[in-house]
Amino acid sequence: MKQRSVLYPLLSVNQEEQPLVLERGEGVWLFGSGGRRWLDLNSGLWNVPLGYGDPALTEAVAEQAGRLSYINMLTASCPPLMDYADQLLAFTGHDFQKVIYTCSGSESVECAIKAARKYMVLTGHPEKHWVLSMDMSYHGTTYAAMAASGMDGMETDEYRPLPGAIDFLETPFFPDREPTEEEKEALLEVMRSRLREGDVAAVLLEPVIASGGVVPLPAWYLEALFAAVEDSGALLIADEVATGFFRTGPRFCYETFSRKPDLLCLSKAITNGMLPMGVVLVGQRVLQVYREKNEYLNHFSTQCGNPIACACASAVLTALEEESLQENIRARAAQIRRGLEALEHPQLRAVRSQGMMFALDLTDPAGDSLPQRELNLLMELCCARGLLPYLFACGQKTTGLMLMPPYRLTEEEAARALRQLAEVLMLWGE
Repeated sequence: MKQRSVLYPLLSVNQEEQPLVLERGEGVWLFGSGGRRWLDLNSGLWNVPLGYGDPALTEAVAEQAGRLSYINMLTASCPPLMDYADQLLAFTGHDFQKVIYTCSGSESVECAIKAARKYMVLTGHPEKHWVLSMDMSYHGTTYAAMAASGMDGMETDEYRPLPGAIDFLETPFFPDREPTEEEKEALLEVMRSRLREGDVAAVLLEPVIASGGVVPLPAWYLEALFAAVEDSGALLIADEVATGFFRTGPRFCYETFSRKPDLLCLSKAITNGMLPMGVVLVGQRVLQVYREKNEYLNHFSTQCGNPIACACASAVLTALEEESLQENIRARAAQIRRGLEALEHPQLRAVRSQGMMFALDLTDPAGDSLPQRELNLLMELCCARGLLPYLFACGQKTTGLMLMPPYRLTEEEAARALRQLAEVLMLWGE
């Protein structure tokens, strides 16, 4: 067997090749050799919501590549970079004041943590340097982002020492029942007590925990958390790398909050997967302090604000503004949710959803989390039927299949996917 040259992410160095080799994409479909095709129910890695081969995006990239392919943000700017920032802030309804360019979601989280800690120094509170995150969350694989990811199974011990002053709050997760009032109060008291200690710079929040298996944070917890954050003087960082750009229903999930974030991390769908790009949006509270102190944030990457990426991101926002697309998002979200909730299987513990995010929480016959071999079998069965979902495993808390479908999925394609998922569960249970 020919030895390959690629080390694939999160796989053993002895794995010479990925089992799935793709050659092209068209709409919501991916194609391999021999005409085989798969319905991409994962939207790439949640970052291709508009599907593949969109001519408007391709044209925007080609046009900008022919005009100006790079600028050094340390010494120059350009119209695509400035125009996209204006367009994105308008897209949020001007809830934020400035845009910091990054190259990924992980980098956006790194940048936001640094911005929050420096904010506390500038306001005369250097002792406030701790960052709190949820213990089922995932924020990336760069050092601070990995350290702030509480999801079981992250296997970070080999990379220690990790950046310090990061702590975790217990996620309010009750997979198959509603919590009692006593359970709610116990979780809330631990959270409030931690914030009362007076050393927290920021709470880093995924409004819907994605990699941990589509776990929406309940309103009773969020409202109490926002109040405690406000009382403590800490900042609120929203990590909407996965949930942004209509994935949960509204433009951004924070729109459902009673308190706006001070910093907002975005990436994934921002360029429809065509080019690496991320941003951090800065709110008035943070910006005002930096302005008063005439300060800057020590954060920069060589490719930040790449004009081709900005041109592509601008075309993506234009497409997302189309009312017909938003109507389809709402219709497909409702259709898929109904279809998944109608599925029956003795090992299907729960169906969780938020907008166009779906999770089938699956267990073994004893009710415990699935071992990796069972998850792999589920993926094999899906691939054999032309479906590409996402496997999730959050330690012993929850395992199963996730769907993050493209927004342009048709009613017929969604119905086809639901039928085949039902077949997969039936075969898996044999």
